[in-house]
Amino acid sequence: MLPKQSKFKKYAAYFNEHDLKGKIRHVAGKAGVCLVYDALILFYLLRDKNVPARNKMVMVAALGYFILPADLVADILPVLGFTDDIAFLSFAVASVSNYVTPEIKEKAIQKTKTLLPQ
Repeated sequence: MLPKQSKFKKYAAYFNEHDLKGKIRHVAGKAGVCLVYDALILFYLLRDKNVPARNKMVMVAALGYFILPADLVADILPVLGFTDDIAFLSFAVASVSNYVTPEIKEKAIQKTKTLLPQ
């Protein structure tokens, strides 16, 4: 069941490509591969014309929540700080998983590797 549309709009106001890239760079080392990978999957799916607008609203809201400086669990808390971000991003990815192509996965993997070098 999806949360009410008004909650999505609240978080969507925080999404933009510049802030997303900045947030990923800032949290990449702390948050880990899963969070960065999910954020990139959503980012690349936003550019896909085959994804319906309703689904894109969920993706933008999840990315906006991720970027939002003040969220339910403060990002500065070790380990717990990103659990709410991971949950929202994972929910969004799961809701659009049938649109995720091998090409989008590969783009997200490659970009994750550049952001989180081994």
